[in-house]
Amino acid sequence: MRTQAPRGMTIVVAGILVVVGIAGTFLHLLPSVAGYPGATLGVVAYVVATVVMVAGVFIRGL
Repeated sequence: MRTQAPRGMTIVVAGILVVVGIAGTFLHLLPSVAGYPGATLGVVAYVVATVVMVAGVFIRGL
């Protein structure tokens, strides 16, 4: 399996998710949604950002 660098849009999407993660986890700016506190949503955003970046490394064109 050959790896490549993630595309620009993949990096932008992951960056936005990291900003959402910071806003929810450290700044407590995200409201509770569907019973989940903003800090939990921030952690989920971090995990999704990581998955997006790793997918961008292994999936061509992502």
